[in-house]
Amino acid sequence: MKLFKTSVFVVTGLVTTLAIVLIAMAMYSDRNLFSSFTSASADQSSSSSQTNPTTINEPLSADQLPPVEQFASIAQKDRYQNKVAVLMYHDIDPIKQGGDIITPALFASQLDYLRSKDMNFISLEQFRLFMKGGKVPDNAVLVTFDDGYENFYTTAYPIMKERHIPGVSFVITGDFSKGALVATPHMTKAEIKNMTSTDPTMEVQAHTNKLHYKTSDTTDALTAALVKDGVTETYEHYLARIENDMRRCVEALRPLTPHVINTFAYPYGLHTPEVEKIIQKVGIRYAFTTELGLVTRDTDLMTIPRINGGSPLIDPERLYNSIMWENKLPGRNLFIPDSIQHSGREAGESEKSMTSK
Repeated sequence: MKLFKTSVFVVTGLVTTLAIVLIAMAMYSDRNLFSSFTSASADQSSSSSQTNPTTINEPLSADQLPPVEQFASIAQKDRYQNKVAVLMYHDIDPIKQGGDIITPALFASQLDYLRSKDMNFISLEQFRLFMKGGKVPDNAVLVTFDDGYENFYTTAYPIMKERHIPGVSFVITGDFSKGALVATPHMTKAEIKNMTSTDPTMEVQAHTNKLHYKTSDTTDALTAALVKDGVTETYEHYLARIENDMRRCVEALRPLTPHVINTFAYPYGLHTPEVEKIIQKVGIRYAFTTELGLVTRDTDLMTIPRINGGSPLIDPERLYNSIMWENKLPGRNLFIPDSIQHSGREAGESEKSMTSK
């Protein structure tokens, strides 16, 4: 009898151990989709911090995002619903090189690849209605361009129009002025008016009047007080300055489009509580950042995230994976350092040239 009890005890222990192992294996299997990326990110951070503390956040290599095949078998209805992937672009040019300059061929291939994966492109108006409680198709995507470059009108827009893809360009209205010193030509009023009057799915919205320039590594003319001759402007003057600038921006755009001007993209993605209050005061109801994420109806309307598509580092597969990855595990995604962002906007420009407009 004693031997029997001992045998039962041993068998029970083995069964329990086996069960624990099987559970652990199942848990590991569920996490397997993301394990390679997490390990790679950790290894990269460790390696970067040892070699150069200032370059910890390097662009991810292609093998550090889940392979396309890992998402290929996901049914359309299971990808994402009641969410929107807002794509962010800046400059498009077949020759120029830069961190935020994408070629027409790459842009077209991104759009075609996303569509081949059952992604559904929506307009800004559909996005607004969604944020008010309306419906959007599954796997919804909104295309946005910042800065209002002329090559949006001459290059990006025709590519989108050919594919019946809507979108929005956030325009710096101060660049309409004859004295504006900019490295890249911007859309004219006539071009904007022609585009928005003939295509109701294409919008232009606000991107400040004359405040799109950096004042430090972490601030710009929208988010920080200016210093002139060693004297910092008062808080009251700062608030009045950014309010006046935003009003000029909104007023300049109104005659150029049949759409209401109530949407904004923060230059460089920079924003503060003060800025959020001011832009709401002048009628802005939706504000886009450069922060990473998919949009749900619970998203703060003043801090709407986007996913970067406008870099030569981002091929069609990577862009698709970035969207899918963000849906599965928010916050773990492709990172493009600030040092190579917005290079098209600022190349050859200075704070002096911007403030002299």
